[in-house]
Amino acid sequence: MKTLKRLTITCLFVLFASTNSIAQELSVTKTESSSININELPEYVIVTSENTKLFGGINIEIDYKKSSYADVLERLETLLQNRKKLRVRNQTDLLNALSKLGFEYINAYNANAGTISAGGGDDIEIFGGESKYRVNMVFRKKEQYRG
Repeated sequence: MKTLKRLTITCLFVLFASTNSIAQELSVTKTESSSININELPEYVIVTSENTKLFGGINIEIDYKKSSYADVLERLETLLQNRKKLRVRNQTDLLNALSKLGFEYINAYNANAGTISAGGGDDIEIFGGESKYRVNMVFRKKEQYRG
């Protein structure tokens, strides 16, 4: 009976240790993939945000294709889009998140605005419409992070 008890306790310990080890490994991988080193980022970053009325919040994009900073800009975009980490749900949240990451706001301009609506005849009556606004925000590294 004592041998069976020891074996059970040993098995439980090994199971717990291996589960804990796997969980730590996943946690480290997840943290490493979303961590951003401000020194790797370019001096200026343009972030495009678009209001999404379906669930509330915004869609965030950074144009990183063919950039020499593509890898780190893609990681920054992923981090900003992750609603659990930085909790960016609107442009105010976006401004504050980038400030915490080491950037200062410089300027903003409209990327485009599209309107979808329906109407007809000489008396054009709009009976349904929805607008989506895309805004480009320009950020620059704060003074202490510039190289």
